[in-house]
Amino acid sequence: MMAIEIRDTQARCDFLHIPPGTYALVVIHDENRNGKLDTNWMGVPKEGYGFSNEAKALLGAPSFSAASFQYDGKTLDLTMSLHY
Repeated sequence: MMAIEIRDTQARCDFLHIPPGTYALVVIHDENRNGKLDTNWMGVPKEGYGFSNEAKALLGAPSFSAASFQYDGKTLDLTMSLHY
């Protein structure tokens, strides 16, 4: 887990020395900094979240295949939007 500061509604994270392969990312906005994604009594997130490939969360996290992408070891810029 990695914590990144948000500035002007944006954050940037650089990963270094990652071998080529198939990956998926999930991002949460831990607004109260308690180290977890807070949910309501039905399990619906109360804080922002997002998945690579803009994979949709329907009654739970999307599958790895829905969120995964190929990384060839070169520079790759991904943009992810959070859902609140």
